[in-house]
Amino acid sequence: MSVGEVAERVGISQATASQQLTLLRRGGVVTSRRDGKTVFYRADRDGALAALSDLQSYLATCC
Repeated sequence: MSVGEVAERVGISQATASQQLTLLRRGGVVTSRRDGKTVFYRADRDGALAALSDLQSYLATCC
């Protein structure tokens, strides 16, 4: 989805969606590709699973 599509679906501004998607991309949870001026994002299954595994491990030791 494009940044605009994500923003519309979740009810936030495009600027906020772009900032959040950038963080998710840096964390490996989503991937992006550019087509002209539009950036499209897609969930990265392996990255999301790794992030969830890391969170689960952290919660098992911290709490």
